[in-house]
Amino acid sequence: MPLLKSWRLGRSSSNCSLGLDTCKVSPTDPSTVVVCSVGEKQSSMRERESGSKFKTDAQYILACLGSAVGLGNLLRFPNLCYKYNGFGFLLPYLFALVFIGVPMLGMEIMFGTISQRSAVKAFGRIRPFLWGLGAYVTWAAFMVVSYYNVIMAWSLQYLYYSFQTPLPWGSTTKTAEEFFFGTVLRMRGSDGELWTLKDGMGPLNWPLLLSLLGQWALIFICVFKLTKTVQWVVTVTVPLPFLLIAVMTIYGLTKEGASSGVMAYINPTNNPGALLSLDAWVDACGQIFFGLSLSTAVMIGYSSHQAKDSKMVRNTWIIAIGNSMTSIVAGFAVFALLGHFAFIQNESVDSVASSGYILSFQTFPATFSSFSGKGAPQAFSVLFFLTLLLLGIDSAMSLVEAVCEAFIDNNTFCRKHVPLVVFVFCSIGFLFSFIMATKSGYYVLDILDHFSSTYLMLMGGGLSAFVVGWLYPADKLVRQVRENSGEDAFWLPFLWAHMIKFFTPLVLALLFGYNFVRDCMRPYNGYQHWALVCFGWIPCLVIPTLAFGLPSLFIEKPSQIRSKLQLACTKRASHQRGTKTEEGGGDANPEDEVVDTVRSNTSVVTMDSLTHEV
Repeated sequence: MPLLKSWRLGRSSSNCSLGLDTCKVSPTDPSTVVVCSVGEKQSSMRERESGSKFKTDAQYILACLGSAVGLGNLLRFPNLCYKYNGFGFLLPYLFALVFIGVPMLGMEIMFGTISQRSAVKAFGRIRPFLWGLGAYVTWAAFMVVSYYNVIMAWSLQYLYYSFQTPLPWGSTTKTAEEFFFGTVLRMRGSDGELWTLKDGMGPLNWPLLLSLLGQWALIFICVFKLTKTVQWVVTVTVPLPFLLIAVMTIYGLTKEGASSGVMAYINPTNNPGALLSLDAWVDACGQIFFGLSLSTAVMIGYSSHQAKDSKMVRNTWIIAIGNSMTSIVAGFAVFALLGHFAFIQNESVDSVASSGYILSFQTFPATFSSFSGKGAPQAFSVLFFLTLLLLGIDSAMSLVEAVCEAFIDNNTFCRKHVPLVVFVFCSIGFLFSFIMATKSGYYVLDILDHFSSTYLMLMGGGLSAFVVGWLYPADKLVRQVRENSGEDAFWLPFLWAHMIKFFTPLVLALLFGYNFVRDCMRPYNGYQHWALVCFGWIPCLVIPTLAFGLPSLFIEKPSQIRSKLQLACTKRASHQRGTKTEEGGGDANPEDEVVDTVRSNTSVVTMDSLTHEV
């Protein structure tokens, strides 16, 4: 009995302290000691606290739509429609929506809702070593938000300049290009030539760095209590961009030359052979996959804050259709304005149509400067860049929350100090973004954007589909959804379990392989190999594989990393005590032996076995 007393065990107490692991006595059998890992919650099956859940389905849907609808909807989708046979691009796009987007989105929403945990914890419950996959997709969220906020910092600077009269970037694409690279990015060298990666990283762009600090501070204010604050912020930041896009669409369609832009957008005779192009189908799948914020732990994290009886299948369709409809409507706004700009410049739409950063930070600013009417250029410039900021803030909030949830779910200290966790992460993200605020930062951002979307997220998505499809498995998830919400996930859209097992992982693997071969044969955008390795291959493939993939094979849970290190130190100390005992001719302390036995064993040991050891 003195031995039991020294462990502080007894029927009146459910916990004991062995110095290294947290233990508890079984309530049904007081002779049984349950050994829990450090930081692991004793009640591991508990649901989310009611205070951290979304108050209504509407807030949840708005948050998911805010994450899904981003810059790609306003800028990338319209350009792809124009590039690949106009409106005919919708055929591969809709195919990708039905066979990749909806199944993957449904998988993440259902998996997150049923598990009630972030990606790391949720995957770890399928098989303990799969916490590495959860950490992998969480790393993808960190990579994306690190450069996403830099683009938002550009938008913040343009919003500031939009209040000047006249607008400082002029009314031609040439002057707008000079303003973007010269004034905003400060990429001109002392000789007036454009800075390149061959010239090194260059000095920091302090105005851009200040804008970046403001952007991260804004994100912290919106997310500092995670879902508790996000659910109220999205009620303003999500509907407003939809309203602004509608205003731009209506105004653009009334301008001279808008019809030529719209015809360039929807005319199926632009490029008849584009439908047979493999690149068109690859880009369509990519647009769907990345447009829905898949494989970034976002949808799993948001859905874990929903009640288990929520309508998961219905919500999946609302989010998927809402995202695609936004892209289609935004296309009319973009090309109506481009048609008007081409009319004013007396040029064809082909000569002014562009994509990505050039479209948003060169072509559109020049378009707004050409508007007639007092205050019209400034008003529409403010309208456009405010829309970009709001779209970006919603997506950035979801990515930050996805990363922070991974720590909060796996660490008691983080769970008790949520604002501190968010502040530390935002600070780290700000410091990590420094390199993209240099003269060569534009190139670093471009490389990181390409490799994150092409490899990091594709691999995470393929592995997630395989794991949920085969190891969870998918049939079990369908049954759980039916039991909790009464919905049949079989029609998501159909044969969902078979698509998530076979078709979706296969398509994502083929996309990954195609992009890998293409980039190996022809370096992306002609960048130097060292830049692609440092800013692409290493952060997007090497680091997540070595940091999360390999360790997960040997360490079953993130919380065990500390325990295993302490256990190794304990064994070494025990060996040293045994050596000293042999030298002194005495016996080892039986209590120390029993404590070491409990520390080295797994989940459950009995008092009888401990006494036998003594």
